[in-house]
Parts: sequence; C-alpha cells; structure tokens
Amino acid sequence: MKSSPVGARINSKSKKLIIVFVSGLIIFLFHFSAFSQFESIKIKPQKTYGPFENARLFFSHQKNYIPGEPLNQTVKTIYIAINIWQKDDGTGNFTESEALYDHLLELTERLNMHFRSTPPPTHPVKGIEYLRDSHIRFELKDVGFYQNTDLYEVGCFEGNRLNEAVFAISPEKRKFLNIHFTKGTCRGASGYANYPSSGSSGSDSYVVSFVKHDRDDLESVQWWALMLHVAHELGHNLELRHPYNSEFCQTSHPDFLFDLFGFEKQEWCNNPRPGCDICFHEGSWGCAIEDPETTCTNNLMGGNRGAGNITPLQMGRMNRALALKSVRKYAWGYSSVPYEVDLDQTWAADIKFYQDIVVKTGSNLHLTGTLKMVPEASLIIEPGARLIVDGGRITNALYSDTNWQGVIAEPSLKTGFLFWRREIPEGELVITNNGIIENYFR
Repeated sequence: MKSSPVGARINSKSKKLIIVFVSGLIIFLFHFSAFSQFESIKIKPQKTYGPFENARLFFSHQKNYIPGEPLNQTVKTIYIAINIWQKDDGTGNFTESEALYDHLLELTERLNMHFRSTPPPTHPVKGIEYLRDSHIRFELKDVGFYQNTDLYEVGCFEGNRLNEAVFAISPEKRKFLNIHFTKGTCRGASGYANYPSSGSSGSDSYVVSFVKHDRDDLESVQWWALMLHVAHELGHNLELRHPYNSEFCQTSHPDFLFDLFGFEKQEWCNNPRPGCDICFHEGSWGCAIEDPETTCTNNLMGGNRGAGNITPLQMGRMNRALALKSVRKYAWGYSSVPYEVDLDQTWAADIKFYQDIVVKTGSNLHLTGTLKMVPEASLIIEPGARLIVDGGRITNALYSDTNWQGVIAEPSLKTGFLFWRREIPEGELVITNNGIIENYFR
C-alpha cells in the first residue's frame, strides 16, 4: 500500500482547515450582518427636527409650510359663501340676478389669480427667492340674500352675529367661510375679519365688507377694488396682519416676516415704535408705491390700491393656519406626494393633513395628538416601522363628506441575497391608552 507524502497530507489538512475557517467566517459574518441590519431597523437616533427643539416647534413654525416644503405639497381650496344683506323690504343692496352671479364668480376667479400667481414684490429683500403660487384657492359655493334692516346697518365686530343669523336660516353654510356684504360702518374701515382660533377648532370665520349697491348698473361697481379688499380680509382669516401697524416687529419673533421687512432695521427707519426692531411700512389706499419718498409696498396686507404680493413666509403662515387653526375646516385638497416620517418622532399636535403619511422602515411614530385626514389620505406603515397611537386620535377632517382611507400596515418583506437574505417584519400598529382610529374605509 502506498502512503501519501507528508506534504500532501499537510496540504489536505490545511485545505480542510481553510474550508472550515471560511465557512465559520461566513456564518459569523452572516449572523453579525443579519443582527446589525436588524438592529439598524429597530434602533434609530431619537427624533430630530433640524433647528427646532421639538415637534411642537416644528409643526408651529410658518417656515415649514412654505409651498414646496414637505408639509405643504398640496394646493388647498377654501369653500366660501357670499351673503348679501338688505333692508327688511329687500331694498338697499344688490338684488338677485344672473348678471350679479357672473360678477361674483369673476370676483372669485380674480381672487384665485392673486393667490395662484401673486405679483413680484415692489421692494424685494436681498437673498429671498420669492414665490408666485401660495397653494391656496377659493371656490364660491353659495350666494344668499337676507332681509334684516338691523343687520344691514351692523357696526363693528358683529361678524359672529351675522354668521349665526345665516346659519339659523341655512345651517349647511356653516361648512363655508362666510363673506357678508352689508352697509354698516366701523371706525372708518371698509370692513373687518377675524383671526383663526387655535383653541377651538370649530370656531367660525367671517369677513364683513361694508359694501352696498342699490342700483341696477352693476358695471359701475369697482369690482377690482372690491376683490382686493376681500383678499385682504381673507388674509386676516388666514392669520396675516397689517405691515403698517400690527405685524410682528421684533426680529427674534418666530413669525417675524424678514422677507417683507428685511433682516434688520431699515435704512430709512429712524424711530421704531417702542419694543420694535424695525419700522412698519406706510399704509393707505392712495399711497404711491413708486414714490421713493414713501415706504409703502405692494404687499397684500398693505392696504393700498397696488396690493397683491404675498411673501413666502406669509404663504407659509396661511398654510399653517389651514393645518393647525380653525379656518382649516373650510379647506380641501390632496397631494399624492406623501409626508415621510424617517426618524423616531412623537406628535402631540392637532393637525389636518392633505396628503398621505408614510412611516418609513426602521422608524416609530408615537402619536399622542390628533390627526385629521382628508378623504383621499392614508397612513402607511412600511415593513419594520411602527405606529403607536398612545391616547391619540386619527379621524376624518371636520365636514368631510366621506371617510378617510385608513391605516395600511404593509406586509413583511424579504431582502438580501443567499446567506445575507433576511425578513423585515410587517408594519406594526399599536393602540394604547384609549387611542382611537375612526371613520375610515379600511
């Protein structure tokens, strides 16, 4: 019998040892890799909101609702109603006619033109990229005529009274933002509107415009000026203030409009009001914007005949109101671009969403607040993600005609190749502490 050379036996043993070593290394790497990848799904850095300390500041900051930002991909349409107030005998103001309806529809379209394609600012701030589309539109849903001499001559700040009188006759109009045309007077103003409420989501908005036209000649009405006036008042409904007397004037204030006033005290500003870092702009209907001796601008809220521009931060503030404040109940729209949660986050806000929410793989969304979803929207939990409804609530938006699309927990997913193949568990939904998910299809 021949024996193998010693070198051959050693080589044979070495090969076996190498194979065993490599196999063990592969198994070790597989387990290590699988463990590491699994851990990377379950363990993520704690919530982060960039420069904002927490979720509350993130969701409350106007900057995050500027058109094009993740929280504002959607064009939203606000449903409005116009109410014509007359004397008890039906006289004293516009009378019902097809021609009047046509003019009011045209007024609404002019509103949309202003909010869809706002003119550039006459006094731009260096370094600011101005936008044209505010992502806000208006749709005229109803025109009504009401006879009441007392309300026809209403004074200051009686908008709620006018609203309630309309709702008593036409309760369905509570779903719309009501604009009242009536005689009235209020300290020389041409009208007024209320700011949206953050404490009461059911509060009603209104515009009161001191407009009366008791002649048949509708062509004599200054429709363009009326549109500018209504647009200005709707700006108040959407939380904008006057840049000539009531905007935030401290540069440190989170709602300061540096894209309107600049980043610091203006060169022409000699004596700011007490407590202000900048000077307000001049404001009057006849202010000549082109005159270098004046400080008025063409801003929508500036109160002059050349008004129209809406700054990016003003757009953000208005869209924030449509997410967080009471005026949101009149607004509808949907974007197929979802809002993605890609880090562990806790949401305590009461917020309306006009798009899907996607909890990304490896992330946890801890909900203690309220989400109000438009009918087209879903909440999607990707594989390896978790939604925890901890005393929170997910429901359909107020005045929705139908339910929202519901929560979708996506099935488990296999990834990788050969030894590195692994399974990511299905999206997980946890409801605790009397959390609620309601009024959904799925």
